[in-house]
Amino acid sequence: MPKCILVVDDDRMNVALLKGTLVSKGFEVMTAGDGEEALEELKKKIADLILLDVQMPKMDGYAFILKKVADPALSKIPVIVLTAEKKTEALFKRHGVKSYLLKPIDTADLMNQIQAIFPA
Repeated sequence: MPKCILVVDDDRMNVALLKGTLVSKGFEVMTAGDGEEALEELKKKIADLILLDVQMPKMDGYAFILKKVADPALSKIPVIVLTAEKKTEALFKRHGVKSYLLKPIDTADLMNQIQAIFPA
């Protein structure tokens, strides 16, 4: 059974590119446009990994992380933050974020981070 990755980003182009890359590597992919949508998607199915943007409408990445870590059903899901905001790295790491990649995302770097979370 393929691992399921939830991509959370309000930029539809980023979502489409990430989804295409991940599907081509054999992952199941769910998507959400902000933190609120992500929480709704996680009620339907628990993902194995979350790729999370920071700046989004309604609920940003930081607010999402706070809700995620407070929920025992979601708290153990690893998160890779994908953002243009270098200054928030320490803040996210305090809340258990596994990795922090700056946009524009290098696909090879992202796949290396994912492989580190899901070793073969």
